[in-house]
Amino acid sequence: MITVLLGMLYSCKPTEKGYRQAYEAAKSKREQADPEEDILTGGHKLLNEESTNWKVLAGDSLQVQHMFLKPIDGEKWPQSGPYRLAVAMFKMTTNANSMLEDLKRKGKLNPVIATDGKDKYYIIAGSATYADSLGNVLTTFKKEHPGFQCIGLTPAKPLILVGR
Repeated sequence: MITVLLGMLYSCKPTEKGYRQAYEAAKSKREQADPEEDILTGGHKLLNEESTNWKVLAGDSLQVQHMFLKPIDGEKWPQSGPYRLAVAMFKMTTNANSMLEDLKRKGKLNPVIATDGKDKYYIIAGSATYADSLGNVLTTFKKEHPGFQCIGLTPAKPLILVGR
């Protein structure tokens, strides 16, 4: 009876062959991933501030998304830098233009409309070289437009878009 138990325990012991198969499977999976992709799209980069989903600015936790954006109709970005503060998103340019005109009339910021090229139009309140610099844009925007509703964004709060 004891020899049967010992035989069963010995047969459950992992073998070098099993370790080698697991190592080869993991290695194959790593080689198939595109190292240029960020962690949000399935690449294998170390976590850092640029690849995480959330950033705290002016006391708010804002979602961060990476995407290609360009201003529409030859407009220019409010400031330089890859970080953009989106305060609304529309699927029709007429609605985006209407809100843009309203925001320009009521505040000092110079917002623009940007598109991702997939029929989504974002109202960009400001741009910055670093994500933390958008804190000033967010604070100014909140003061100029108290109670503003972030239409089309989920959750209903400003969004940080990192342009490529």
